[in-house]
Amino acid sequence: MMSATPAVTPPSAIETEQALLGAILINPEALDRARDHVVAAAFYNDAHRQIFQVMCDRRDAGDAIDWKLLKAVLGDVDLGSGVSLGSYLAKLVSEAITVVGAPGYARMIAEAARMRTVLDTALAAVARMTDGSVHDPAGYATHMIEALDEVASSRLAEHARRVTLGHSVTSVLARVDQVRQGHAPRGVPYGLPKLDGYTLGMRPSQFIVLAGRPGMGKTTVALHIALTAARRSGAVGFFSLEMGAEELSERVLAATAYDPREPELITYRAIAEARGLSPDAMSRLQEAERACAGIPLWIEPQAALTLAQIAARARQMRMRAERQGIPLAAIIIDHIGLIRPSKRYQGNRVQEMTEISSGLKGLAKELGIPIVGLSQLNREVEKRQDKRPQLADLRESGSIEQDADVVLGLYRDAYYLEHKADRTDVEEDRLARCLNELEIEILKQRSGPTSRITCFCDVACNVLAEAAR
Repeated sequence: MMSATPAVTPPSAIETEQALLGAILINPEALDRARDHVVAAAFYNDAHRQIFQVMCDRRDAGDAIDWKLLKAVLGDVDLGSGVSLGSYLAKLVSEAITVVGAPGYARMIAEAARMRTVLDTALAAVARMTDGSVHDPAGYATHMIEALDEVASSRLAEHARRVTLGHSVTSVLARVDQVRQGHAPRGVPYGLPKLDGYTLGMRPSQFIVLAGRPGMGKTTVALHIALTAARRSGAVGFFSLEMGAEELSERVLAATAYDPREPELITYRAIAEARGLSPDAMSRLQEAERACAGIPLWIEPQAALTLAQIAARARQMRMRAERQGIPLAAIIIDHIGLIRPSKRYQGNRVQEMTEISSGLKGLAKELGIPIVGLSQLNREVEKRQDKRPQLADLRESGSIEQDADVVLGLYRDAYYLEHKADRTDVEEDRLARCLNELEIEILKQRSGPTSRITCFCDVACNVLAEAAR
């Protein structure tokens, strides 16, 4: 038999709440520091919650904050045991020790409130799962994740809090000094020196779009970026909404085992087929396996994730990376057209994509990391003689172009030549010369130049490198 839901005393910080309110009554400026960390709803005691809310309202209105004013606004009500509000406020003032600890008090109150949210969610889950009826575990787990997501993300948005201009420019100059001395990287590297030079790498809070028609090598480029970032800068989350984890890993193995000096090139298709691999190829793949073992590249292979689910899992990755003592360097999504939209704009694809692109930009700012989203170009490209991508080719919504900080367009001339019937001798010669070429064009860069870079790309082996000129 299942036992009834146990009675549990909710976590609280009553004495800390008293200390914070007393500190504010002594010096109202303590309220400004406290409000960066706590809101009225986080107070456990009803009277404390009302007092703090009135303090905030008075401060916003430009009025003074003292216990006599609060008494006049709230009324000198009886708080129980013969204690009036007026005498209680006077007691808070007399027992207050310091205003310096106000931010610390506020954080402790907020932590207690978040613990109560965790407890309430857990108790509600126990009550629902033991009421004798049958429930969908996946659906209820999703409900719990959403309920706890705010708690899980509460520690992740410190960088996004309001700061003064003076503090911000001081931080910028400190970072500039570190970079000049070689103590800090400019940004998370793409792994292509010219592209890193033009863009300064993938910078914090950037939403980067990698765009191209099918067959242009979007996944090849995305995996190259992911592997480079994971090796040099920290953990990388790869949301593969199109391919399974094994299919993606076959590509990683092919890229890691690649050696142009070897007579046998190992393609990811050969890895999938398996039977034709030679003993030497197997030895190289085993060596590649060992090389991949320590790379913090985390693959999320579930299809049709919503933006909310991607955000929740990205936050979990951030916390996992912190526990391992490494930063979360980047998130890559393959591809944004496969993100399942919410029901808010159901049937209006333009509005759905607007919601997704703005949400990804917001997530990049919240986590303070670059987010790379792969995007398909529309079919209008195929009608032009020059099929190189343009910003106007971004599929389904102009908001992707608007929200993105950087848009990189991919183009492989060889793809179109390979699929052309009755090639001329000139085209055959051109195909031979561009067979392993991929162009990456910076179509948009909010804080830098546009340019075109030619790379070596062996799509079959999932290999990308800057072309030697």
